[in-house]
Parts: sequence; C-alpha cells; structure tokens
Amino acid sequence: MPHVSTSDDITTINYTLEWPYLENPSNTTFAGPTQIDRCRCPSSTLPQQKDKESGHIYTRYECVGPEVRFHPPEEKLWVLQAPHGPINMLRPATRAETERREAIHNEAEPTVYAGKNFLFLTGPCPRGRYQAYATLQFLKSLSSEARKNFDCLSLLIQPYEEDCSNDFSQKSYAELADYIVHHMSGFRTLCLNIWDDEMRLRRAASEYSLLLHKEDAKIVVGCSWWRGEVKEYNSVKTFLEAMTTTVARDTKGRRLDLREQGLEKMSDGQGEDLRKGLCSNYQGKSEVIPTQEDYLSDDEWTDATLSPVSHTGDEEGSWQVL
Repeated sequence: MPHVSTSDDITTINYTLEWPYLENPSNTTFAGPTQIDRCRCPSSTLPQQKDKESGHIYTRYECVGPEVRFHPPEEKLWVLQAPHGPINMLRPATRAETERREAIHNEAEPTVYAGKNFLFLTGPCPRGRYQAYATLQFLKSLSSEARKNFDCLSLLIQPYEEDCSNDFSQKSYAELADYIVHHMSGFRTLCLNIWDDEMRLRRAASEYSLLLHKEDAKIVVGCSWWRGEVKEYNSVKTFLEAMTTTVARDTKGRRLDLREQGLEKMSDGQGEDLRKGLCSNYQGKSEVIPTQEDYLSDDEWTDATLSPVSHTGDEEGSWQVL
C-alpha cells in the first residue's frame, strides 16, 4: 500500500475546527505543549477566575471541545502534498481526487464507503488539528449501514496532528480505536503514516493495536525515516514491538534502531536502560535521518515560501501552505 503522501487512491475530506469558547483562537497559538489558552466554556469541573479575569485555562476532556465542520463536496478540496509537523503542505485536488470526494455525500448509498481509503485533513488550528477526534465525529455521523461498509482509514501520526499534548493524543487514539472495534464490523485496514521525527507519538499510536483483535484486520505503517518502505502488521505482538522500538542517535546525530542492533539479545537490565534513553554511546549500524530535502523535490518547490514552479493542468487554483 502506498504512503499517504503519494497515494493515488486516498479519498480526502476537509474539515474545519471552530472554537466558540476560546478567548483568542488563532493559528499563531499553535505553539506546543506549553501553550495556554483562556476558555470561557460552561465547565463545572474547572475553577473560574476572578471576575476581571473570567474563564479558566483550556483543558481537553474537561472543557467543551471544538466544533467540527466537514466541508461539503462542492467546496474546493485541498489534499496532502507533504506533512511536516505544525505545517502541512497542501495542494489543490486533481480531478480524480475531487471526483472521489464528490462520491461521498449525505444521499450516497452505504456501499459507496466500501473499498475507499479515507483521510481527514485540515489546516493549522489552535491546540492541534484534532484529526482523530474529527475522524471519530465523522464516523459517528454515518448510518449504521454505512459504518458496516467503511473498511479503510488513513491517519497522520505527527506532533500537532491531534493535540499539542501527547497524553491527550494517546487518549484520543484509544477512543477512535475503541469506536471502530465496537461499531464498525466491516473495518479491515488502518494506515498509519508516522512523521514524528522524535518518535514521541509511537507509544500513543500503539493504542491502535486494539484493532488487530478484529478478524482479518491489519495495520499498515509508513514512517518518514523508512525512506518509502511500508510495513504491514496483523499481529498485536509485532505491532506493539514496532511501536515501542527505542530510537537512539550516534555521535553524528544519525538514527539507530536498537531492535535491529540486537536489543533483544541484551539482558533485561541493559535493554531497559536503553529503552529509557540511556543509550547515547550505543554503537552499531546507523541510518541517516531523512531531512526535509529528502521529502521535497527541487522540481516541485522553489523557495522557502513553498511556491511551486508549476502544477499539472488537472489541478485547480494555486498551492497553499496550511
């Protein structure tokens, strides 16, 4: 199965998050786990500030979350060119990509959801893009018959794609996995596209191992540092092992996969030390970390503003960074 950024069979659905209770929601607040937003939602579990500073600090799962608006098929469609943490590079959809999106609408037959690989995509947002949350809301909006036919889904696993908090990302992944297991009997394939260079979200992604308890289910994983290689898992054990592989770096900053270097042959104590990150001096075969230039061809982009040299005739409008 091709990686999501180069796939020719993805059905992309755009969505927008609206934050009715944040004091100053802005894409410029998309700044990381230390981000603080004042919220004025009617939460009964959080202490309210003094009258002159009414409200409280936004806390997911305690505050009222964002509203999700899914763009209708007639709106202009943007698809993923390349994911890069806080900023995803999007491009206008081709005719074929637009036609795949137009097939999904409120009056569509339930069978139209079968055999399609769905990806839900938005631009930068306060707190995070809440991708797993938005995906879950879309699945809940479907009829039971449509959910039975929905069999394939793609997700981006990278910082900010779900939430600026890694812990909240893990919880949202668990919620999505649980819903799929209990409400989508026909679901078979989850494609995880991991672009987390520091690996900090792989543990959160292990929540999707729950899907492998379903008969004939599989998880297809593509990682940014695998240079295009895609791996398929149908065993809970092997998937969890892949998601918990410790990554270290040699003295030149190159990535070391400790499992490939023989971590399983070490004593329990040694292996645990390495898993905790106490491995700066570990020596072994190394892999050069892909850089941004590895993902972006000079033929596609001309400068730091990511303006294209040209685009094909079946893409409408100009390119955009979201």
